[in-house]
Amino acid sequence: MHELAIATSLAESLIEYQEKNAVKINAAHIKVGVLSGIDPAALEFAWEPAVANFPGKNLQQCRLVIELAKLKHTCRNCGETFEFDTWHLECPACHQETLKRENGSEFILESVEVENV
Repeated sequence: MHELAIATSLAESLIEYQEKNAVKINAAHIKVGVLSGIDPAALEFAWEPAVANFPGKNLQQCRLVIELAKLKHTCRNCGETFEFDTWHLECPACHQETLKRENGSEFILESVEVENV
């Protein structure tokens, strides 16, 4: 389960941010691409054991808020941009099989909710 390694790495980054900015992180908002190979449920499950590796670092109460990113496509023919839940080839505007996938493999820390300590 590589989600544990991802959760541990995320926790390390959040701890570094906390210490650098003298804050406590209450929530981390993550965006995960549907083609990233990361299972959001497994990542959420791995979060608790990952933060348990860092006792005293104030992450035990940090919530992980995961958003699944829609796939963005741009048509090479007409230039229109669309978002779908799954991968598409045919453009809904010009009906040509010319869609180019623009994303899908991302893992982005979108924002953190913090409080001063």
